Amino acid sequence: MNGRRLTDARISQALRSRLPDRADPALRERILYAAEAAAQQRALPSVLGALSEADPVVRRRSLLIAAALLVAIALASAAAVGALRLLERGPVRELSLVPPAPSVPASSMPGPSTRASTNPSASIAPLIWNRASLDEDWPTPVRREPDGGATVLPILLKTVEAGHGGDRSSTTTGGHFVDPSGDTGSAVVPWVDIKELTFCGHACLSIKLVSDSPPTVDPARQWIAYGVVADIDRDGVPDWRYGTDNMPVDETTGYWPHRWWRTDLHTGQTEMATGDVVWLPSGTMFYGGPERLAFGSDSTRGLVGQLPERFYAWASQIQDGRVVATDYAPDAGWLLPSPDAKP
Repeated sequence: MNGRRLTDARISQALRSRLPDRADPALRERILYAAEAAAQQRALPSVLGALSEADPVVRRRSLLIAAALLVAIALASAAAVGALRLLERGPVRELSLVPPAPSVPASSMPGPSTRASTNPSASIAPLIWNRASLDEDWPTPVRREPDGGATVLPILLKTVEAGHGGDRSSTTTGGHFVDPSGDTGSAVVPWVDIKELTFCGHACLSIKLVSDSPPTVDPARQWIAYGVVADIDRDGVPDWRYGTDNMPVDETTGYWPHRWWRTDLHTGQTEMATGDVVWLPSGTMFYGGPERLAFGSDSTRGLVGQLPERFYAWASQIQDGRVVATDYAPDAGWLLPSPDAKP
């Protein structure tokens, strides 16, 4: 190579010196036959046709243009999604001008004896009877008392002695309290509906029901209880809950025992015993039946056969894990046994 640039005339002269003057007569037919026999690559439609261009320069340019279009579409989609999210309205938080209540240290909370009520929180778990229930209180809260104090209704309870010397005898005169019927929350359990309270002695309370007596049933099916709640210090706050409830029937003898118990509502401690006439560990004696509660003695207070100073009666039934009926007598307030009350 001598570095001289070839011109069109010199290229034409060189080709004429190498090629014959005339082409082969059969050359045209061979070219047409080869063109018909060879597979042809057709251009794709629209933009895709440019991507299949045989010219590499044109095909590369088309690929770059297609990539740019895809990036632009992606950016436009992201911007549209972001705009839609900005337009979404989130939950509106309500503002209050009332400042939050200051926290109260645990040491400054009032003690049990000064609270308006000792109601424990009701459990959302099913109230199912089991063997552990024998050592526990009735699994529902006591009645809530008003903050200002409940009313007190004196009921006549008087012992009258007659005779002289060794011929003396005593009789108990008592009044009664009539409770409205149909106020239990259920019309199908009349044995929980209290209709009247009377005294069956100086230390005995008779709870008369709409139904004559409760059914003999296993507590796992129907858990039925009766009792009284007492306010022994007259401050309007319940102090003790006394009760008797049903137990499983002895299948061998057919005997249907009852559990008798009392709970200190300030400590939550429960003591219990089973049978017809029982002595609790503290010395409190019970006897009678579910509709007749007799307080034989209470060694913790030095009393022999005396009802609580202020009380109300209660009855309740649990079925299928929930309370289906409850009654109080009176529905509000306390009964006060008194020898000076009107008949």
